[in-house]
Amino acid sequence: MSKPGVALQAFAVVFALSGCSGGPQYPAPPAPPAEKAAPAQPVFDPSTATARVHGNVMFEGKPPEIPPMTIGGDRLCQMNALNIRNNKAIVTSDGRLRNTIIYVRSGHEGRSYIPPATTVVLDQQGCIYTPHVFTVMKGQKFTVRNSDETFHNVHAWDGSRSEFNLGQGSKGVEDIQTFAHTALPFRIGCDFHKWMAAYAGVFDHPFHTTSGETGSYELRLPPGKYEIVAWHEKYGEQSSMTEVHENGAAELNFKFTASTGK
Repeated sequence: MSKPGVALQAFAVVFALSGCSGGPQYPAPPAPPAEKAAPAQPVFDPSTATARVHGNVMFEGKPPEIPPMTIGGDRLCQMNALNIRNNKAIVTSDGRLRNTIIYVRSGHEGRSYIPPATTVVLDQQGCIYTPHVFTVMKGQKFTVRNSDETFHNVHAWDGSRSEFNLGQGSKGVEDIQTFAHTALPFRIGCDFHKWMAAYAGVFDHPFHTTSGETGSYELRLPPGKYEIVAWHEKYGEQSSMTEVHENGAAELNFKFTASTGK
């Protein structure tokens, strides 16, 4: 074969190869650098908290009157009507506001927290939820118990979603529940006994409590600066900043007035 023929044949081979490969070949682009994983936050053990914030939730003004109640045809609830009505009193004899949720809104960041192994119990006694307010961590187990010889259902609602809705048809029935979302509050009610209501504060940290029946509270915290919030179902919320030191204590009182009620 002549030299021009050899050259033409070589050109045809190169052209065919380039056509099969879809065009000129270029080196693959370098892989993007791998993203660095965020450093794990230290897990905090609440039992090591050395500081405390404590105080009273005071009420100023005339306590609200308890309106008449319609109990309905449930004989057990009718027998307990007086206790049901008394349970709705929200101010103690010395002017403290009962059933207020107190929690840390800020200052707890930078740590991770594991739900405690302790179980909170929400009981139904005499057609009343006991306690009226409680706090838990998201994922923490709590027990819902029916101590009444009547049917109750327990419906948790945060204003946009139903967290659970279960029926308890006889005395002694217990169900173990957890909250999958944080919220303040989850209202828990019985669709058959409309006056029954409890309120749950669900948090992603362990720094929360209630003023319970006495109107007083205490939080155990690591040293630091915190925004503390007091929330009440009728009187809304208040917040205040405080700082606590190692093995120290800070008194932080809240005051709600009759004029702020719903």
